[in-house]
Amino acid sequence: MNIIHLVEVLLFFSFMIFIHESGHFLAARLFGVEVEEFALGFGPTFLSRQWGKTLYAIRVVPLGGFCKMKGGDLSDSSAETMHQKPAEPGEFLFASWWKRVIILLAGPGMNFLSALVLTAGLFICLGEPMEIAQPLLGFVPPNSLAAKAGLHEGDLLLTVNGKPIDNLNTAYDDLLPDYGKSVVITYQRKNKVETATIERGAKPESPWASSDISALRLLAKAGLGPVPTDNTELGISDRKDPIVGQALLGQPARNAGLQDGDEITQVNGQKVTDWAQLAYLIRNASTENLQIEFIRDKTAHTITIPRIFNGYYKAIGISPVDNGKPEMKRVPVLTAVSDATNYTLNLSKMLVDGIVKLFTGQVSLKDNVAGPVTIMRMMYQNATQGLQDLIHSVIVISLILFVMNLLPIPVVDGGQIVLCLIEAIKRSPVSVKAQMIYQQVGFVLVIGLMALTVFNDFKNIFLEMHNHIR
Repeated sequence: MNIIHLVEVLLFFSFMIFIHESGHFLAARLFGVEVEEFALGFGPTFLSRQWGKTLYAIRVVPLGGFCKMKGGDLSDSSAETMHQKPAEPGEFLFASWWKRVIILLAGPGMNFLSALVLTAGLFICLGEPMEIAQPLLGFVPPNSLAAKAGLHEGDLLLTVNGKPIDNLNTAYDDLLPDYGKSVVITYQRKNKVETATIERGAKPESPWASSDISALRLLAKAGLGPVPTDNTELGISDRKDPIVGQALLGQPARNAGLQDGDEITQVNGQKVTDWAQLAYLIRNASTENLQIEFIRDKTAHTITIPRIFNGYYKAIGISPVDNGKPEMKRVPVLTAVSDATNYTLNLSKMLVDGIVKLFTGQVSLKDNVAGPVTIMRMMYQNATQGLQDLIHSVIVISLILFVMNLLPIPVVDGGQIVLCLIEAIKRSPVSVKAQMIYQQVGFVLVIGLMALTVFNDFKNIFLEMHNHIR
């Protein structure tokens, strides 16, 4: 283990917690709410310093932090009682409901803002990635739009709607027509130029758009809610050898013993020659447990790997080898900021969609939830790939913190915001009894979720060690 990478991970992890708690701190002070303690970490105090009315502390366990505001709990007196007596300056529960909402939103808001700033910083300093993929088709999945258009593996794409195709990645948006439309492409096959038309059907409706509940339909029209399930596949990708670039932490492939660099040769007895073919066979297998044959150090191995549903399709948790570093395209600052904003918003929507699927049972909590150990291991793994990969993992985790803290669960910011909004509607504080029940239910849910994540963390470590193939 590289101590420098470990320090990097701890610093960036602490940075994400610091950013979140500093949002609460700054908003609290803006509205005159006193902060009794601003701490990074949990457990016994390692270092502390009193400045003004606030104790600033670093605690021993670097896996969290908190911003303790004066009068921010119901341990000694009720919100009802506190609202009946004259307001005491500096107490959280005496701030008006909308001020408390802003204070609570400021934490996750800072996580989103930090992800946006980091993304924009990468785009401004390094440019935006423009991965090069020659327009020579790899495996074309059956029933894909490309297959229906008559395209085959080995076809060299030339133009799309008269526009020359330099590489597949930059031309992907042009090749995939809008819903209900088509594009015309030319391609070369065996020294002969041919023409094909790629057609796409009508846009599918989301579950909310087709719901019997008018409020959900209204939210769907505003672009909110779960993403519509679209099984349409373009079927155009460049050829890549079926070599594992990364067996992801906590996923079935790694737990079963598959490692980075393994070359997969068969799936359930069917020969594999291309990465797109490998992905197709995994997603469309008739069995949940796959017999995977692969080569490592010139020796053939066979293992069994279960599939899990990741919210979009059945997978085992592997990614292909990165064919060299992508070409970076420098863009103007305003363009970089705009693209970074779109990137963080789209990634946030994907995370929300994934969480909705987790809590509605569409995706297994048992197979798709990881705790702090796995998160820090993932950050360490990315740190070994370079600072850019580590920063990207920080961006993703910051957005996860942003989304998770807005959930209507009592012990996180979103749960407290719900109470403030109810107070605004009924124009009086929620009863202490109702608040205590709400918090106790939330506490049980969070403890159960924490137990599951810790169990998954150590289960994954055990499975990796047990199934490690030498």
